[in-house]
Order: sequence, then structure tokens, then C-alpha cells
Amino acid sequence: MIITFATQKGGTGKTTLAIAFANYISALSESKLNVFDFDYQKSFYHKWKEDELLDIPKLYYVEIIGEVEEQPFSDFETLINLKESDEINLFDLAGTLDSKYSDLLIYSDYIVTPFEYSDVSVKSTLVFINMLGLLESEAERIFIRSKYDKGYKYLNQEAMDIELSKYGMLLPSPVFKRNCLQTINTRSLIGKQKYAVEHTFDELIKYINETSKIKIQVIKKREKIKDSIPTNDND
Repeated sequence: MIITFATQKGGTGKTTLAIAFANYISALSESKLNVFDFDYQKSFYHKWKEDELLDIPKLYYVEIIGEVEEQPFSDFETLINLKESDEINLFDLAGTLDSKYSDLLIYSDYIVTPFEYSDVSVKSTLVFINMLGLLESEAERIFIRSKYDKGYKYLNQEAMDIELSKYGMLLPSPVFKRNCLQTINTRSLIGKQKYAVEHTFDELIKYINETSKIKIQVIKKREKIKDSIPTNDND
């Protein structure tokens, strides 16, 4: 199975959510997780290397893809093997459009796109959706409302939700804007971080399991979060 976190615009929390999802899956499933950093900045990989200083075991390994090759999946064999594998293969793509990603975007099983309700993010998300259409991508599209401020009235929210729902699954639960996600590492999710993403990721896992032949087997019960639920949405 291939799950790709991708968008046309940077700054939407794509890599942060990719890290959080990788950590979340690692805690819930015995399925092997492989992480591939396909971003120019290699933020996921560099964070993973930086976290080697922490006295916490690795949850997974992160591999850099496309650093030398112009078209790393041109032979398709590697890509098809990843797609048909029972393992979870998680890709983090750059927040920009590039032809070198085209094969991965076409053959991913799921493309997860975080977005915000700003005019720039809305337009970029629609451009990205249009590009996927031009590529005739086979992937299921999943949209996550990122950095969501429930105290703010987004004037374009209703229209944007209707538009995105035409092209894929808009997850009901947003990821609220919280400072704790800015300090995320690749080794664990602390209580407040888990609370910030668990409803969204549970919906994401449920949707994948309902629509895919390959299931994400959840075998561990989540422990009750001991931290008190934050009352400040910015925590």
C-alpha cells in the first residue's frame, strides 16, 4: 500500500502531519511501516536523523528518494511492488509541482492533502486536484483541514467543503491549530499531540480500511490519554 502526503503549496503542515501519522500508525499496528522522503528540503529525513540524539527507540526508518534520479520510478517495478505490498509505504512529497513525482502520484493508493481555508491554500489545492486529474491518477483523494482555528469564522469554508467533496473524501474532523505539534519528533506522540490528531487519523484509517483490499490492521488498544484535555486550542 502507498499512502502519499502531497500538496501543491508548502506551509500547510504536510510534513508535520506525515510524521504524526507515521508515529500514530506505528503505535497502533504491527504492519511494517516504510517512510520515504521525496521532498527537496528532506525535512522528514533530517528530523528523523536529528531525533537520533533522543534516548527513544526508532519507530521506523526514513529513506531519501529521488536525490540523484530524475525519474526514480521510471521502471515501475519498484513502485508496483510497493503498491501491492502488505506493508505501509508512506511518502512525503515536496509542496510544489514536479514531473518527477508524476508516477508516484498516478499509482499511489491514497493521496492525503492537508489544506487551510486561506485564499492561497484554496487556489493551490484546486490546482493540485486539477493536476491529478490531468495525470489520470488512480489514487483516492483524502483532504485534511489543517491548522484549523475553531474560533475563527472562515467565510469560504462551506463553498470549499462542497467543492473538495466532489473530488475525494473530506475528513470530518480537522486538525486544530496547536503549538504542541510544532515540537513533534519522529519517535513518539505525547498526550496533547495525540489528542490533536487522533480523531482525524482514526477517520483516515477507517476510510482506508473501507476502501482498500489491503487493510491497516489495528491490533493495539489505545491507552486513555493521561494528560488533561487542553482547553486552549493553541496548546
